[in-house]
Amino acid sequence: MEFALFMQGPRGAAVTKAHAGAGRYVRQNGPPGRFGVIDLIVEPCAKASLGCFLSWEVAEEKIPLIYLDGVISGIKRVLADESCSADRLYDTRIRVVDGAFHETDSKLSCYYVATILAFRSALREAGIYTQPSPDA
Repeated sequence: MEFALFMQGPRGAAVTKAHAGAGRYVRQNGPPGRFGVIDLIVEPCAKASLGCFLSWEVAEEKIPLIYLDGVISGIKRVLADESCSADRLYDTRIRVVDGAFHETDSKLSCYYVATILAFRSALREAGIYTQPSPDA
């Protein structure tokens, strides 16, 4: 499935090549746990509308579609961050390609956090997100 993401803001940017990002938010201290895993790719997209698109390519067994709102909210959060040099993307496709969920421990908020981690990583590689990685 592909969705158009409508973003506003004066600072637009586009990626010039594909960049992958992985987000792992797994906290298993006490019940209930927290579990959200997502892998995405940010790549150029030559569409006539010059917009940004989210391509949901992951199977329902890997990440149920009910977590899509958390993913979109995570993308918006990263673009609103001061460390991001763009508040909107154009000619760009964000592909959700893999992930995992836990029947009991996965929640919308877990995918929000996992998406933030994955999207920051991909945009950092693309030179659009300037905050250094916490591992660095």
